[in-house]
Amino acid sequence: PSVRIDDELAARQAVGHLIRIGHTRIGMIRTVDPEGRSWEGDIARVAGFHGALADAGLDDDCIATVPWGIEGGERGMELLLSRADVPTAVFCHSDEVAVGALRTLRRAGIPVPAGMSVIGIDDHPTAELADLTTVRQPVAEQGVEAGRVVVDLLSGREPEERAVVPPTHLVVRGSTTRPAEH
Repeated sequence: PSVRIDDELAARQAVGHLIRIGHTRIGMIRTVDPEGRSWEGDIARVAGFHGALADAGLDDDCIATVPWGIEGGERGMELLLSRADVPTAVFCHSDEVAVGALRTLRRAGIPVPAGMSVIGIDDHPTAELADLTTVRQPVAEQGVEAGRVVVDLLSGREPEERAVVPPTHLVVRGSTTRPAEH
């Protein structure tokens, strides 16, 4: 049994938002674990990124792969800013990574969102503090559902649902806007 979001759909929601507001050069900061391996959610988020851009007929080769965390986000944004074709918007695999990306942009003197739009996934408490646009996953609902599954299993009952996938939704804040050339 599992309780999880649809990570591919969450990535499509994030990247779709950037496309709808006019971005055509969208980068991604993806994460790996400390040993350099991808996790299931990461793989699904990569698929969502590629899928959303393919559906829009956009290039999808602007990717930085870094270890998860704020420092990884800082490094990922440094890598994207070092490219000849710097993106106008960046999809980050988590809010923590996005916060690191925002730090690098601030240090580089690039205004957010006027100079670069940034979006994450999770709606971590820091997302609101950073005025970060994100895709919210309902953590409290996931906890309740996971508790139900555990109680059923401990009671010898089969859980009502083997895979619980609560919906995610876009939370627009101040880190995204139309690209400057529009």
